[in-house]
Amino acid sequence: MDRTELSLLEKLQGIIERTYDLQPGVGEIGPYVIGDQGYRTIYSGLQAAGKVTDKVMSPSCGARTLLRRDGDGLAVSVYYPDSLIECLERNDTTRRLDDGNVDAFTVLVEELDHFLVIAERFRSGGAISLLDLELHANVTKYLMLKLFVGRMRRLTRLSQVDSAWIRFHLFEKGDYVDADPDVRARYHDASRFAARYVRQLDLLPATQRPRQLRRFHRMSPQAKIAHINGRV
Repeated sequence: MDRTELSLLEKLQGIIERTYDLQPGVGEIGPYVIGDQGYRTIYSGLQAAGKVTDKVMSPSCGARTLLRRDGDGLAVSVYYPDSLIECLERNDTTRRLDDGNVDAFTVLVEELDHFLVIAERFRSGGAISLLDLELHANVTKYLMLKLFVGRMRRLTRLSQVDSAWIRFHLFEKGDYVDADPDVRARYHDASRFAARYVRQLDLLPATQRPRQLRRFHRMSPQAKIAHINGRV
């Protein structure tokens, strides 16, 4: 029997791709996603041997996007811990977003965004950086939270309370903790730049935002920062 109902991850993939006119060339996301058992079976040994690069990982639960060279290509997988998926299954984000499931939802979005951007950049030969990945994902998380909260409220414009709640969870409630000061600085800068960019984006008429987001997506990492800082 054909499956007609898309999973949350598939729905998010479609929204992200349409938002940025993003063309990763990977089709369905499911075959690239692994859980705890898949991570232990496939990647734990490879990672210990230094054959896997953790390009990005969530600070809160260990979800990560894993990359390794595969001949002339690039093998990419997204690891979501079983506990994260269980949280989202217990707390359906299409029905309710609150303090109990917002972190799990944003991690789901973050790693998916990393995967799609990496796939597209590799396919097109485009430039990418770790800061760029985190900046892009922060913008996408903001957009997805606004979209899902708006749908639940049945509003096209969020209240100040809802907007403040989203900003708190994404940009204000805590810094990334890591022993490496360079890693901490990267996550801090990505959050700071994203908060500034979405504030600028929200000032635009709604009809202009899609074109602006697609233009932003196609900028080089350096051009994005210059654009946010008002130099272009």
